[in-house]
Amino acid sequence: MTVLSNDPSWWPLFNANLIFSYLSVAASAGVMYDWALTFGQEVELIWRQRWSLMTVLYLVVRYVGIGVAVYRCKCNAGR
Repeated sequence: MTVLSNDPSWWPLFNANLIFSYLSVAASAGVMYDWALTFGQEVELIWRQRWSLMTVLYLVVRYVGIGVAVYRCKCNAGR
């Protein structure tokens, strides 16, 4: 059960948490939009080429980074 205080000293914290939540959703939407727009080019330029260290680094940064961001959002949502 969630208990909220009606103490005005807590209101800035609640507002900051709400703003952080909105910014997290906006950033996630931006990342997903970018992924959807560039996926065709990624398949053509990355997945169909000969694998190299740069290919692996690109994929790690692209997909592990998204996974870590999702994981951190899930962990912060539980607080």
